[in-house]
Amino acid sequence: MKKIFGKENLEYITSLFISIFASLLIGALIMIANGRSPLVGYSALLQGAFGSKYNIATTFAKTVPLILTGLATAISFRSGISNIGGEGQLYLGAFAAAYVGITFTNLPGPIGIILAVLAGAVVGGIYAFFPALLKVKYKVDEVITTIMLNTVATLFTAYLVNYPFAASQGKMGGTEIIAEQFQLSRLVKLSKLNTSIFYMGIIAIVIYYLMEKTSFGYDSKMVGQNSLFGRYGGIKDKKQMVIAMVISGGLCGIAGVFEVVGVHYRFLQHISPGYAFDGMLIALIVRNNPIGVILMSIFFGGLKTGSISMENATGIPSELVLVIQSIIILFIAGESGFKNIYKNWRLKKVAQRKVGEENV
Repeated sequence: MKKIFGKENLEYITSLFISIFASLLIGALIMIANGRSPLVGYSALLQGAFGSKYNIATTFAKTVPLILTGLATAISFRSGISNIGGEGQLYLGAFAAAYVGITFTNLPGPIGIILAVLAGAVVGGIYAFFPALLKVKYKVDEVITTIMLNTVATLFTAYLVNYPFAASQGKMGGTEIIAEQFQLSRLVKLSKLNTSIFYMGIIAIVIYYLMEKTSFGYDSKMVGQNSLFGRYGGIKDKKQMVIAMVISGGLCGIAGVFEVVGVHYRFLQHISPGYAFDGMLIALIVRNNPIGVILMSIFFGGLKTGSISMENATGIPSELVLVIQSIIILFIAGESGFKNIYKNWRLKKVAQRKVGEENV
């Protein structure tokens, strides 16, 4: 508890809440400028995100890939290596799951699901391994390679689902439906919330324990803060980076698996609306804290679900949510600068007060 509520963490949590409040306030000003009521708009957003059993289920369905990709980003960034290729890893993991689901149709459901998860994790991990290897062996910038590999993965899977693995009925940019026994059951009628949320919860607990309670997590933190210092402390920094990157890719692959076996029941050409990029933003906002990733993912999921209801009920464009997210990121990015401005202002006030007291 002392670690969580230390002075530095409390300052950052305060900054985060101020950033969220400021972004909502600016969003309200935008509504007023367009002749809309902020009270009505935000009420509709809140109602749309958490106002009914179906809405809550829809919100939590959106948080599953956000949490997994957010944790994936957190574990790589904390280790000093940047995995920007989560979207490509998600696509390949999703396709691997679909391949299992349409090929091994004679397997029992539980075994098939486990095989799909393992396939997605392995494919995502391998796809992340190569840029990590280039980074530690040849000092090739992993940001560039992972961004480029995103495009390779999305285009490659698009080819696969439009040609060799295209559905026999119609041209919809998707595979055949996976075997029925591999399909995760829905938890709330008409919603996309499924039992993958429980598997995601188990994975999140494991990743939290790995990052916060093990020597691996400590070594990762040391390498991420100062790889040279970690090396002199006996930590194999290059090995640490590669392992973290592979785990990160595996998590993104699993996020894709759950989209196939839990949501769409097939691989689609545009299966992700950018979950990995949203997860990356979430991890950056909460400074790669695993608990923070979970809470911020729920907030982002609520914004995404509520924005659609807000647009339907009030006519306020759902894109306003993107503005709110962007402003939060802007304030968080400038946190240290704003803090320095405030401290300088306080010091100036104190100095002026002391001069006034001396003159008296």
